Amino acid sequence: MSGDGGLRILVNPVGIDAEIGTAFLTRCFASPWTDVMYRWYLQRSFGGEPPDRLVVIEGTQALAACGVVYRQLRTPDGEVHRVGIAVAGCTLPSARGRGCYVRVLQAVVDRSAVRGCTALLGFVRADNASGRPLERWGAAVIPSAYIMSRDRAPLQQAAILQLRDARVADDWPQRAEVRRHAGAARAAFHYPDASAWRSQMVDRPHGVQSLRIGATCRAVIESVDDTDRLQWLDGDERERLPAIRTIAAHARRRSRRFFMYSTCPREVAAARRFGLATQPGYMMALALRAHLTSAVRDWASMSWRVQSGDRM
Repeated sequence: MSGDGGLRILVNPVGIDAEIGTAFLTRCFASPWTDVMYRWYLQRSFGGEPPDRLVVIEGTQALAACGVVYRQLRTPDGEVHRVGIAVAGCTLPSARGRGCYVRVLQAVVDRSAVRGCTALLGFVRADNASGRPLERWGAAVIPSAYIMSRDRAPLQQAAILQLRDARVADDWPQRAEVRRHAGAARAAFHYPDASAWRSQMVDRPHGVQSLRIGATCRAVIESVDDTDRLQWLDGDERERLPAIRTIAAHARRRSRRFFMYSTCPREVAAARRFGLATQPGYMMALALRAHLTSAVRDWASMSWRVQSGDRM
């Protein structure tokens, strides 16, 4: 696939990992990437399917890149949709303002269509311009929030639940699926088996802790630098909110920060009451075929449960 001005787009280029690997990502994001992160986010197969990497090249120099990983969504009607997720889209600082990001994102859209996806998903903060091309192209915009601890504000301490270490069992995702069907109909990511769920939620690039909270809740937390990331939480609705507060308080007691992602307005409102900070964001879903446009746009009106660990 060629672009104007001597720019080319390569799909899964062979032999240039050094040019588009950890050093490239560190320069683009101005934060360190490790080989473990690079392999997990951009080279790891899921359900037997490898991801793709699209790269904008000028001459022999990589200017921009974006990964696309393949997952499944289940909508409230029970239908399972194959989707692509744009991951680690970035441009070298010296190449910004030349349209490289739009080029590589269009290539990701095209590649996801070739791979048989219903839609391409992008996860962005509301103040991040990277979601604007998808919005211009007609993507459904599903509100979400990035929830994190504040530096100094105290957490409300009422109704803290008992918290204890636990060993992850293969029935954890099965229990969550049964609970989802028993409650209000929500769209969510679909994991075809326990192995797929473990590869996404448990076998992550940083250290993971699994916990039982209260009588019904189970959680998977990834320790990234000084932050406890709540990647997955399951439990009765009556305990989910106290469980979030308990995990955030647990992080604070150990002088660590807390982070989670949510598409549930009730969780976002409760997080603010607990003294946590929230930043608005969007899960964007772009239909990849004209006859799917209306159905995918309807996703914006659905109730969703998407968690931190689902996103990438």
